[in-house]
Amino acid sequence: MRFLVILFSILFYGLTAVCQDEVLSGLFFSSHEVIQDKRTSLNLTPKSPFKFPDGFSLEMEANFRRGDGFYGYIFRLIGNGHTNIDLVSNLASTSSNFSLVVKDKVLCSYKWADIPNGGYDRWIKIRIDVDVRNSILAISLNGRKTETKIDDIKGLKDFSMVFGACRYTSFFNTDVCPMSLKNIQIFDQKNSLVFNWQLSKHSQTVVYDEIKHAGAQVDNPNWIIDKHMKWSKLKNFTLDSIRGIAYDDQNGRIFFVDKKAVYILSIRTQIIDTLHYLVGRPYSTLGNQIIYNQFNNELWSYDFFKGQKGEISKFNFNTRSWSQNEATAQEPDYWHHNKFFSPIDFSLVTLFGYGHYAYKGIINRYNEPTKSWIQTDISKQVQPRYLSAFGLLNQKEALVFGGYGSKTGKQMLSPEFYYDLYSQNLKDYSFRKIWTLNTPVLPFVPCESLIADEQNGQFYTLLYNRTNFSTYLHLARFKIDKPEYQLFNDSIPYSFLDTKSWSNLLLDKKSSQLIAITTLDAAVELYSIAYPPLMPVDVYQTDPVESRWYVWLISVFLLVGIALAAYLLLRKKEIQPTKKGLYEQVEHPNILPVQTIDRKIVSSVLLMGGFQIYNSKGLKVTSSFSPTMKHLFLFIFLHTIKNEKGVSSAKLDEVLWYDKMGESARNNRNVNISKLRSALEEVNGLEVVNENSYWKVKIDDSIYCDCCEILKLLQKSKSTTPGENEIDRLIGLLSWGEFLSTEQNDWMDGFRSWFANEIIDGLSSLFNGNVVKTNFSLRYHIAECILVYDPLNDEAFSVKCSILYHLGKKGTAKNFYDSFCREYKHVLGIDYAQSFNNTIK
Repeated sequence: MRFLVILFSILFYGLTAVCQDEVLSGLFFSSHEVIQDKRTSLNLTPKSPFKFPDGFSLEMEANFRRGDGFYGYIFRLIGNGHTNIDLVSNLASTSSNFSLVVKDKVLCSYKWADIPNGGYDRWIKIRIDVDVRNSILAISLNGRKTETKIDDIKGLKDFSMVFGACRYTSFFNTDVCPMSLKNIQIFDQKNSLVFNWQLSKHSQTVVYDEIKHAGAQVDNPNWIIDKHMKWSKLKNFTLDSIRGIAYDDQNGRIFFVDKKAVYILSIRTQIIDTLHYLVGRPYSTLGNQIIYNQFNNELWSYDFFKGQKGEISKFNFNTRSWSQNEATAQEPDYWHHNKFFSPIDFSLVTLFGYGHYAYKGIINRYNEPTKSWIQTDISKQVQPRYLSAFGLLNQKEALVFGGYGSKTGKQMLSPEFYYDLYSQNLKDYSFRKIWTLNTPVLPFVPCESLIADEQNGQFYTLLYNRTNFSTYLHLARFKIDKPEYQLFNDSIPYSFLDTKSWSNLLLDKKSSQLIAITTLDAAVELYSIAYPPLMPVDVYQTDPVESRWYVWLISVFLLVGIALAAYLLLRKKEIQPTKKGLYEQVEHPNILPVQTIDRKIVSSVLLMGGFQIYNSKGLKVTSSFSPTMKHLFLFIFLHTIKNEKGVSSAKLDEVLWYDKMGESARNNRNVNISKLRSALEEVNGLEVVNENSYWKVKIDDSIYCDCCEILKLLQKSKSTTPGENEIDRLIGLLSWGEFLSTEQNDWMDGFRSWFANEIIDGLSSLFNGNVVKTNFSLRYHIAECILVYDPLNDEAFSVKCSILYHLGKKGTAKNFYDSFCREYKHVLGIDYAQSFNNTIK
């Protein structure tokens, strides 16, 4: 048995080195799951057709998925502007699944069974040979070739090539096959490779081939490589309570343990299985004292206070039983500790922690034969701390990074942030310091785990600022041998309330995903990003620069002409004062000023630029709300529009009457709700009600709220393409000021973070829309709006900087770039990765 465990250990840790370093690539085509306007099109010939008078070959890799619709075009080739050669799919058909069509004739068809190693969710190589000289068309799918002689292609020499939706006037089509494509290659009649679009690195709506830098136009792109750069939310849910969260990285399972059941989430299928307990229970400790034992396929629940009498409560998945049944537990003494099973002796080991106003510099090892904890004081090697990151580097060594604690271990005596990296010897548990970072401008701590990449000499973890409730998790990559690190651009919102919060980073090796988990009380959120994560410079192509001398000469003349015309115009023009507003006003004929949007003031609640409330006669009644009444109204109102459910009495008491206990808090709540109801009678259309034990504001259709209108416009843009007037109105509403800018309460931070995320995500999605992508004015103002809520937003910054540059305001663009870089360095402690030239392109 011990031999099998050792063998499993070798396989387990050996597989960690087998990498996941393959970068995903390809273009995901939006199909029938979205409206026609949002379906994907890839046009290889946006400016002019390719000339192949003798013929050519087109090759690609395609991956087909099950979806809302199975019918659609894979590609459409248009010869001489009048002859179409189409590959059409009908993936669910029982007769034929792929058909090659010329004009209105089906030349040949394939069933799934005809394709070697074919099927859904597999990459299939497709090749079509167009022999114009001999009037022969051939197609092969994974090597199964069909050849047909057809006179319709005789004499063709100019070929337009479109994949997915086709928007050529005479060949318009929005039926898109549910597919992904990559490695599109074109060969000439001599089978020499002339174009190669890998569909990996890309620009925003253009992708360049690797040979001639020919630009292909993409509408509504979904770049698969972007999964390496942006977090996506997997799931969020709330349990009754959380006893602990554990991870089985060999099988991609995450276990959520509460007092009644184990909930098992499969990362690969997104399915949650529920195993209700039949016998026993886990310990009732709240310090996330649950771990998965991969050697025995058991969940272990442990309690440090059990001492010599303590036993691990072990969960058997087959019998759904825990080995212990104790209902009581003491307050944890090791909050936010690290835990692992030793690959050497397979014992359970924990490091550090916090409890009862003390930081711990202790290793706890569970001795199973004696059923006791063996403690080792390591405070002379590593200062006592909690909130550290731990990860195995190999079978003999682990890494420990950062944390928060103090030299003495006492909370009251000069606690500090630690930015050091230690190597831990897993044989004798000794520590060796590797390096210490320079103290950053903004403090941070890591999540519980780090993901070590020994082969490349680096590790990954999530960083956040523990001094704020509303903070963000930033993925970071650190060098192991020297104190250097990089922050990745995207981030995850995180509410940190010390012992009530928890975060962790996991690696699923089989699906090559990093998984981030956050909890606040019993609320759980999960996010994923493809592994390895990438920086923008690894994802975005640089636009090719034409080097021919006459192009440079023409460019110089054009620039001189534009500069002269601008100078003469400014000499004549009297500079007009600009309206002061939330956004910077730029004088240029292509940048229209933000439109002034009138907000309804009769029976209205206004939140942009500060809290204002108007009654049914259009009179402002904000002053009739006492500070407590205003806070009570906003707390209930914001919960209502955020989750529609409202807020519980317990939450109201905890936040608004935290200094009062039991009956006193209840009395204050009831008195102020009564006063609030009386004040809202004058507004006519707002009513505070209690439904299903939750307080909420019942909002009549006659009530206007600017924040609600903004959220509705953003929500609408997810399903339909907004028009220019709708986007103008959205920008105009946002220009009234920041969300509840005058309210300074700790509990407001969570709502500000939520609203900011809605604004940033909603507006960012508009950049690629047909209305916005060619409209400098809209793009500029959208970028400005985003930067108000996220001053370090990389995408909005790049858009604004590029627009300023290309509108001739090169000095302004460079000054803006320099200012952004200074702020980026000041806040994050690292240099901004993109050069000015790359940014403006």
